[in-house]
Amino acid sequence: MSFDLRLWLLVLVSALLLVTIELTEDYLERSWPRVRRPADGWASSEGVRQLWTVVGALVFPGIVLLLLNLAVLVWRDLSLAPVLVLGGMLIGLGWAGYLLLISQIGGLDDYLEGIGATLPLALMAVLLVGDLLLLIALLSSLPDVSLRRLLP
Repeated sequence: MSFDLRLWLLVLVSALLLVTIELTEDYLERSWPRVRRPADGWASSEGVRQLWTVVGALVFPGIVLLLLNLAVLVWRDLSLAPVLVLGGMLIGLGWAGYLLLISQIGGLDDYLEGIGATLPLALMAVLLVGDLLLLIALLSSLPDVSLRRLLP
């Protein structure tokens, strides 16, 4: 049995998705109210919190698209495309930033929420581009199935 990197990446990303879901659940169930005014006096901490929510909303579809791409690669025995690699790296970067926020290690979550809107906006842009690249990679790696061949 040979070592298949695509299969092991699929297993690793699946395990990291489960960890991310658990960490997100713990983060959202923290004591309320969590509304604090940021240190720089930005408009409101609720606005920053909403931006981080959008980051989370972009992370999870990116992870699912990455899993689907890896599953199609294993299924069709294809090699990694450059679009998939770049999209995966961008999703990984956004995923790491989101994990720093929700992991609550050493007060990093308070720091990241306190620095304002710059980091969540940058991560949103990175994740949006990564999601689009992964969607393009998925659509290009799926087999061409026309409806006429499926109908009798």
